[in-house]
Amino acid sequence: MEKFKNEFILLEEENQTIYVTVFKRGFLLRHFLEILREFPTINITQDKNLQEALVLASNVRVEIGESLPLICLSVSEDKMEASILLNCSQVDLEERRDFLVGEILKTVHDNKVTEGILVDSLQDGLLPQQEVIIARGLRPIDGEDAKIKYFSLSERKPTIRQDGTADYYDMNFIDEVKKGDWLGEKIPATNGTSGRTITGEMVVPIRGRDFKLLYDRKSVVEEEEDGKIVLRAMIDGVVTFEQGKISVGNHLRIDGDVGIETGNIIFDGSVTIRGIVQPGYSVAATKDISILGEMGLSGIKSITSQNGDIFIKGGIFGQGKSKVKAGKNIFLKHANDCHLTAKEDIHIGYYAIGSFLNARHILTEERQGKIIGGKLEAKGKIVAAIIGNSMERKTFIHIEGFNRVNLTEQLEEMLQEYKKELNVFETLKKRIDAFENSSRRKDEDSQLQMMQAEFDQRLASLSKLDENCKYVANLLEVKGEGEVTVKKVAYPGTILEIKNAGKRVTSTVMGTFCVTGSILQYE
Repeated sequence: MEKFKNEFILLEEENQTIYVTVFKRGFLLRHFLEILREFPTINITQDKNLQEALVLASNVRVEIGESLPLICLSVSEDKMEASILLNCSQVDLEERRDFLVGEILKTVHDNKVTEGILVDSLQDGLLPQQEVIIARGLRPIDGEDAKIKYFSLSERKPTIRQDGTADYYDMNFIDEVKKGDWLGEKIPATNGTSGRTITGEMVVPIRGRDFKLLYDRKSVVEEEEDGKIVLRAMIDGVVTFEQGKISVGNHLRIDGDVGIETGNIIFDGSVTIRGIVQPGYSVAATKDISILGEMGLSGIKSITSQNGDIFIKGGIFGQGKSKVKAGKNIFLKHANDCHLTAKEDIHIGYYAIGSFLNARHILTEERQGKIIGGKLEAKGKIVAAIIGNSMERKTFIHIEGFNRVNLTEQLEEMLQEYKKELNVFETLKKRIDAFENSSRRKDEDSQLQMMQAEFDQRLASLSKLDENCKYVANLLEVKGEGEVTVKKVAYPGTILEIKNAGKRVTSTVMGTFCVTGSILQYE
């Protein structure tokens, strides 16, 4: 079929193939391209043949391209979109719009595109020789992950408040709850909303990920309320996180003093004392101990927490015999002539005088905290505003220190072990989820119980590993391999010993002393 002819060329189409015959030289390529603008369906695929034909003018028919269909339909691989390309001119589009729309609908129908046809695009959005989206599927909406929220424990961070008349060393220490109180909740994962392709096929959404509520089943119960799973306390007590699970621990509350009326206190759980501990008496608990009397303690025998923190709001006058020992941290207003030992840190609001202190870190309030006399031993660092006094009272400061390279390697090994344990834990969790969601026989319940017991054991192991990693990481935050920081002044009579390096202060100084290797540095 003849498409175009003049004195130079003949342009023909046969079986959707385009041919050119050049009769006479002098017809330039740019002239040929101008002619092609009138034939949008012609696609030149053999440029070399065309150029040679124009140059040689050998009067021989040469294949140069192909004939494109008037309407080209493209469907995305996921069948969520279809677009068309109109191989026509703007004039053709305007003159034959109704015909072209009909042809488009026929092409779409022939290719089984039945959903999401964009009527606005067909009516007003068609463009010549440009791809236009004319159908769009309904994409699925994936389900939302389960959302979990737990009771937020009070931050154990003491604050010093000055109002001109009195100073208070305050902190929120023990979180008490009653039976039935809210402890956490889970909004379950959702299934999502199905979608549909442009060819009418349903697209299944991805269900949201589910997460387990981790709680102690002896002290916490889960209930379904308004489409949520809610955790509530089964007993009155204190909220804690034990072995990676929220739980309610036993709590002994004494509204007055510990003394002749109560006797010595020994309790499996946490203890809150609204008054003080009278001279000669002792308190021992497996968890946290909070002593809230403003007067402070004098001449007590001992305060011991096996696995928790100790808070003594009013401070302690020990008379040389009083001992305080914590499985974690000690917080108190002041310490005078007593023994304090903590596995983690000792926090002092105002001063420590003539006392023996031993902890990972010993930290006093940086603006006015004083250490005067006594002996202080720490693994990592000691921070105080003032050490010693103008009377040059002997104050001994010892930092055990550590080897940073070895400790860093130890932390890396612990993190690798944690990752390995976490992978095993996650695999076990998926097995349990799949098992719980399957239609199992009653005789298989014992298998589920065994897996849940292993789950609890591995969760406890992960929690312990996490605690150990945090302990070591905290040490690595120390400057050098052991640090003593004096914010205001250290007086003569102060003896500093960091690892194997020592310094006797002979004139007032301030700043940070630290050791790297065996070299004492001063900033």
